[in-house]
Amino acid sequence: MSIKSIIIDDEPDARENLSLLLKEFCNDVNICGEANSIQTGLALIKKELPNIVFLDIQLGAQTVFELLHQIENIDFQIIFVTAHDHFALKAIEFSAIDYLLKPIEIPKLKRAVEKAKDQIVGNKLDQRLNNLLYNLNPKNNIHKIALITSEGFELIYIDTIMYCLADGSYTHFHFTNRNPIVVSKNLKHYQRILSDCDFIRCHNSNLINLIFVKTISKSKGGYIKMEDDTILPITKSSRIKLESRIKMGNHLI
Repeated sequence: MSIKSIIIDDEPDARENLSLLLKEFCNDVNICGEANSIQTGLALIKKELPNIVFLDIQLGAQTVFELLHQIENIDFQIIFVTAHDHFALKAIEFSAIDYLLKPIEIPKLKRAVEKAKDQIVGNKLDQRLNNLLYNLNPKNNIHKIALITSEGFELIYIDTIMYCLADGSYTHFHFTNRNPIVVSKNLKHYQRILSDCDFIRCHNSNLINLIFVKTISKSKGGYIKMEDDTILPITKSSRIKLESRIKMGNHLI
């Protein structure tokens, strides 16, 4: 199966490097064109109708998200490529869309391409991209996260997540308003991207949403009780940090 792809990047060397890597390590990906701006990128997408688009986040003075706003129906897979943009990457991770950091690592490129190929048939990105574009607006607080499950993906309101439990390379999400779901990424991944949203790693086994903490106890080695009366372990150092944060008024239970 030949996968049509295009590369949109304003740096000629970056386009050439990615093109060479795709030809050598992803030989079923057919590069049918390259573009260096929003205008030429839009024209190329309309002309070639690609399966996968590799998009540099920064295109001169503009961002690629300005391009996405102009496409009415996004029916191709996207792999973002960037040197570094903390704010954009945070929003991308919350929307469960793949990205590659420059310089591109071959194993990560191959994984991203394989995932995109798996999702090409009947799996549009519209909902996740809408979530991404909302999250990228500095005036908006990130309020939804896309969670990949065995059924596909779900967009979840962050303030409904009570706690997350580790299970090897999987994470169990527990909510205020629905049954738990299992996600195929480890707890460390969610610790990193939820750290700015009042989530704290209290133990190797859990990640908790502070607004749902009911009790903090020193007994029995230390534990916390959540709003649903679930008892979760907490390390001494985490308990001290949590108590300090509450006393300073940064969080109210």
